[in-house]
Amino acid sequence: MKAELKYSSQIKDMGLLEKEMKIACQEYQNTKDLGVIIQKSISDNAFMVNTERRRKELAYKIIARMAVLDDYLIEQLANSPYNTAALLSLYALMKTDRMTFEFMNEVIKDKIELMNYRLTDIELNQFILCKAQQSELVAKWKDSNKIQVKSALRKIITDAGIIRDLGSVLMIMPPILDKQIYNHIVELGDKKYLEAMGV
Repeated sequence: MKAELKYSSQIKDMGLLEKEMKIACQEYQNTKDLGVIIQKSISDNAFMVNTERRRKELAYKIIARMAVLDDYLIEQLANSPYNTAALLSLYALMKTDRMTFEFMNEVIKDKIELMNYRLTDIELNQFILCKAQQSELVAKWKDSNKIQVKSALRKIITDAGIIRDLGSVLMIMPPILDKQIYNHIVELGDKKYLEAMGV
């Protein structure tokens, strides 16, 4: 049985990473070697970050997300248009980050099912508050950390094309995913992630 993911606030520093995921998947398509991704991140600064420490962290986080994708999904992420690559990056993030999955599953999915396409800042705050009540770990986070996680969730769903940010209100835009990719993910037994995205 797969171990349950622990809550983490890493998304505040490692959001959707859709551009970096696309670059890494393209490199993997060329070499079939994850080590090359680490090497290119550190020595060639493939992801355009300032410090060597950040280059390493980013490379390892991307590889962890790629590890939940099979070769077909890596190929699709590498070669698909931006909107598909962003949704596949979100899928990989949800599979590796409990907070992101639960936000998508408990908030976005429910709102889409109810055809209530408005998401407010208050609802984002309520979600974080609810998680703090359910988890000692989240409850121990500093308020500033909770605010950063809330902002990261907002940015992730914006970058993934799930919402359009209109300032005080976010409009949920149910995404469209290629039918072959959708069917492939269902065959993998991961329909719950598609449902959480509102696909």
